[in-house]
Amino acid sequence: MLAEHHSTYTFHSSLPLAETASTFAEMVLIDKLLSEEKDESVRRDILFKQMDDAYATIMRQSYFALFEKTAHELTQKNASVDDLANAYLENLKEQFGDSLELSDEFKWEWVGIPHIYQTPFYVYAYAFGQLLVYALYQQFKAEGESFKPKYLKILSAGGSEAPEKILSEAGINIRDPKFWQGGFDVLEKLVSELEKLPVEKKPAARKAAKPAKKTTAKKPATKKVVKKTSVKKKK
Repeated sequence: MLAEHHSTYTFHSSLPLAETASTFAEMVLIDKLLSEEKDESVRRDILFKQMDDAYATIMRQSYFALFEKTAHELTQKNASVDDLANAYLENLKEQFGDSLELSDEFKWEWVGIPHIYQTPFYVYAYAFGQLLVYALYQQFKAEGESFKPKYLKILSAGGSEAPEKILSEAGINIRDPKFWQGGFDVLEKLVSELEKLPVEKKPAARKAAKPAKKTTAKKPATKKVVKKTSVKKKK
């Protein structure tokens, strides 16, 4: 809506800024939910979901991009599909370290991720966009009302300029490491809040009931059945 004054060619945002509005709105919603929710189990679920999404959108996508870079280098050297799969598995091992065990079939996971081969290096935009919004939200929390015109200007630009120029005109320097650190500071705050919440202990497993001791109970006495016989009377 804010970018509707642009032509068809510059109306849509570029990939790094395409999800700015939606992700920023999610942050506003999450912030409101956490400010009102008192149930610790619900708060924990909200925070955990946020961290889960953040990992999937930032770290996971960054490693996808690193694999793409490696894959392009390998294909220039006439690498086989197996070579690419092995490179992907090494990428996963580096990403997850000793936090989980990776079975061999995961080396084919990349084949099921269309972004990797249909839109080369699309994935970096997810990481860029998510960290950008975290940093922008941090800036919004610090500046309050004065931040809103900057934010609206970003959304109004559509795809009329490169992301760096659009953001710089709103007073944001994406070349400054401190700006990106602001995004990680948001995540650090969420993790700290999550770690303060008590972890629900699973109820202790009930002990299996011991089998009843066998008793040598006497069998009930059986009734004797007297068969009736027909006795012929002597004449």
